[in-house]
Parts: sequence; C-alpha cells; structure tokens
Amino acid sequence: MTDKKKPSGPHEVDVQHLLDLLNHNSDWIWEVDAAGRYTWSSEVVTDMLGFTPEEVVGTTPFDYMPPGEAERVAGAFLAIVEQQIPFSGLVNRNQRADGQIVVLETSGIPLFDEQGNLRGYRGMDRNISTLGERVLQLETIYDTTPVALCMIDRMGRLVMANKAMIHLLGNVEGNINDQLFSTLMPVCWAAFRRDFALADGGGEISSREIIWAGNIYYIHPVPVHDAAGNVVGLSVTWIDVTERRQAELELANANEVLQHHAQHDYLTGLYNRRYMDECLTMAIVRAYQQRYSLSVCLADIDYFKDFNDSKGHQAGDECLREVACALSSVRRRPEDSVSRYGGEEFLVILPRTDRHAAQAIAERLRESVDALKIPNAASPTGYLTMSIGVATLEGNERLPEDKPLPIIASGLIRQADNALYSAKNNGRNRVVASLEPEEN
Repeated sequence: MTDKKKPSGPHEVDVQHLLDLLNHNSDWIWEVDAAGRYTWSSEVVTDMLGFTPEEVVGTTPFDYMPPGEAERVAGAFLAIVEQQIPFSGLVNRNQRADGQIVVLETSGIPLFDEQGNLRGYRGMDRNISTLGERVLQLETIYDTTPVALCMIDRMGRLVMANKAMIHLLGNVEGNINDQLFSTLMPVCWAAFRRDFALADGGGEISSREIIWAGNIYYIHPVPVHDAAGNVVGLSVTWIDVTERRQAELELANANEVLQHHAQHDYLTGLYNRRYMDECLTMAIVRAYQQRYSLSVCLADIDYFKDFNDSKGHQAGDECLREVACALSSVRRRPEDSVSRYGGEEFLVILPRTDRHAAQAIAERLRESVDALKIPNAASPTGYLTMSIGVATLEGNERLPEDKPLPIIASGLIRQADNALYSAKNNGRNRVVASLEPEEN
C-alpha cells in the first residue's frame, strides 16, 4: 500500500498564502521592538536594500541610512514613539548593500502587549526613489530656508513648521507639530480665523505686518485646499523685516533732516528764501481762488552793517537769532509764516489779511524787536530797531491767465520793498504800507 501525502489543511494553506503575499509584492513589511530593532522582515528587503531578512533582524532602520539622514529620521521617529501613535509618509534615504541610495516612504502602527505597554511597531516601506529624492530636496529646502514657514489647520494646530519658524516661536520644547497656535501665538490666532472665513468665501487673503517678540514680521497666509477644494489649512510665510523697517525709519529721518535744511535758514531756524518764494506763490493761488486779501511784510534791521562791523560777526549772528525769535513770537495763526529773506532782511506772509490788519501786525513785529533793547551805537535810539514795508494783494478777482505767478509774486515783493525804502528814508524804526495797487 502506497503512502499518500495528506493534503494541507485550510490553515496551512492560508499561512503559506499570507507569506507569499508578504514576500512577493512591492512593499517591504517589517516589525520592530520598542527599541527600534527589527524582529521580523519580509523577503522584499532583499530587493529593496540588498540584505536578507536574517541580516536585517536585530538591526535598526537607522543602520541603513547615511549619518545625517539617520539623525534626522531618528529624531522624527523618537517623537512618534513618545506619543505611541501611528504614522505615515516618513520619507528617508537608505544605502543599499551595493552602495546605491534608495528613497523609502515609511508607515507604521504601534503594537501593544496585554498590559497595554508599547512593544514595538509594525509597518511597511515603499520605494519612491523616482519621486522621493525630489521630495527630500524640497523638505530640506523647506526646513533650512531662513524664512519662517508653517502650516496651520482649521483647529489651530501647527501641522508643519521649519527650523526658522521654531526659532521664531522661541524654540518651543517638545514636538512642535499638533501644538495649538492659539496657545503659541494668541495675538495672531484671531486674525488667522478671519483668514479662514475669508478663504471659505473665496476672498483673497491680504498680507500684513505684525510685531512679535520685539521684531516686525511681514506675513503672507495662503489657503491650503484638499482634493475636494475645501480649505483645510493656511500656509504662512513669515519674513523678518525689522532691519528693513529700521533702515526705512532712519532714511525717513535723514530725509526729514535734509528737507528741514532745504527749507530752513541754518542760522535762525526760520524758513529760507527759496522755500518762502514757493510758499508765496501757493499763497497767491489760494488768495485768488478763495477771493481773500494777502499781505506781506518786508522787514530790515536798521544800521545792522554798523552793528556787525563794531560788534563782530559772532555778535551779529546772535543778534539775528534774537530778532528771528522776536518776530516768530508775534505770529498768531498757523498759516502765517516768517522767513529770513537775506542778510538782515525778513519776510512775513499773512494770508487772509488786508492792508490795515497787516499794518497792525507789522507794528507789533517792529515793537517786538524794539523791546529787545539790543545796544546799537549807530542807531539814534541807542539800541537795535527795525523798519518794515507792507504790501497787499487784493485777491477779489480771478487769477490773471496772461501773468505768470512768479511775476505776480515778485511784484508784491517789489511793492513791499518800495514801502520799506520809504520807511528807511523817513527816519527808520517805522512801518510803511504801500498804497500802490498790484497790477492785474
């Protein structure tokens, strides 16, 4: 009687079929213990890494990675083990037995014993070398770029953050992922919630600047959509513009100083002639447009050359500063302006002021200088005095189209100068108003 081989039972067939599935597919299946050492490996590892399952058991995944890569992936895997959670999409470089580099995508689930203690992970690796190198390069660029980058989901969790972002947040301890942004940066979370609402409605999210930890950041949020087109997160770029803003502030301050010097007399601090010529032109335009009178006072210090020659230039400069202060103190309205028009000559522009009102103001100007009682031996009074000529433009007609503004302005100054000349010829220390009408 010939012995016949008994057919395998259903259980034996199922086990063999399962082993065939594990050992003859494109993915490498494995198990590791709590220390990360392989305890079982499918035969696919031989095609993938060039090592047999027997050679792999007892080693760790990091034994097959270049040093820098091993350190990076070990850090990521340690954070996963501490949380005892499933993971997927962990992209990593590995070195085959023949020295070639392959890029794998690793996924895994935690395994627990009967007491609920973590005993290891079961997972699989997929060879994504064709695409993986590009993914790793992008990950490296993302992680090492000096610009802070992060992604926030709708619940406010920080899904991704590069090194610059972690530094911006103050080098947060522990795993940065899944931390609540509302806790990390509460001052910004309300604005990001508005960004989500705007993105849901199809609106465009605007960039903005914020101040965080003493620095100024220009942030640019961009909505992230899933396959169905739903907004699932915000990708946010943070650019530190503190130094740029400081430089802009310093430049603005420098421009302000330059503008001040361009408009003001270096000695007295009053407006200079160049700027006042521009102001007078604009004042004339407004006077004609709004139909009001415009007056100017041209003032000159009496016997100043004799004072300067006898006292010296330093005393002369100090005298000019005191006179400038005295004239400025008489001003009552912001639109009135005083300038050093040249040498010891000063110009006062008085919008909305007719001839009689201008004469009264000019008299107060003269009295303010008289009150200084600066000794001047050349003056009959024994102290410094001032003569003033007043001229008025009656802006009750339209601006002449055939007469350039500079001509109108120079004509008004000429009238004031003639009145000043008359004040000088009539004994000085007095105010004379021009009765000559401005020709239109």
